[in-house]
Amino acid sequence: MGEKKEKKSKKEKKDKEDAPEEASASEDAPAAAPPADKPKKVGNVFALFNQAQITEFKEAFQMMDVDRDGFISEEDLASIFQQTGREPESKALKEMIRESPGQLNFTAFLTLFGEKMHGTDPESTLRDAFTMFDENKTGKIDENYMKHLLTEVGDLFTKDEVKLTWKEAPIEGGQLDYLMFVQYIKRGKEGED
Repeated sequence: MGEKKEKKSKKEKKDKEDAPEEASASEDAPAAAPPADKPKKVGNVFALFNQAQITEFKEAFQMMDVDRDGFISEEDLASIFQQTGREPESKALKEMIRESPGQLNFTAFLTLFGEKMHGTDPESTLRDAFTMFDENKTGKIDENYMKHLLTEVGDLFTKDEVKLTWKEAPIEGGQLDYLMFVQYIKRGKEGED
């Protein structure tokens, strides 16, 4: 019976370690700046994914946590590589672990996916990028001009990619409201689940 209590206690401790730190922080409190060489943390990372996605990520995390200590380490990653018949380079493993802004527990694991899937550029950086093409500084860019930029300059969009982008973009009267579009990119549309 004492063994069951000990297992339960270890599980409760592990669950507390995996709990999001952001939940206890005030929404209005300013976040501490991340070190310059580390990516900026996504706000409440659990809000970026639905429950089914979080469950899938948890299963993946548990498969990668070979030693079952609640953290993914270089040794865990090396073991995963070896299971696929590959011998990993130590340098590559160190670089993978270095992407995490601390010990790689489940919350940090989820944060990394959130950053990769939702981008980490701050809204101000995205706004500034659009502003460069807004000659009159109105917060809007002509739809045809924007399509031209997307298909003729830089990393070229295909017609299908433009169509998908425009499907989500706030365009009214032939004008892309890029201020609203930046909000969609970073926070999603109002009322989205």
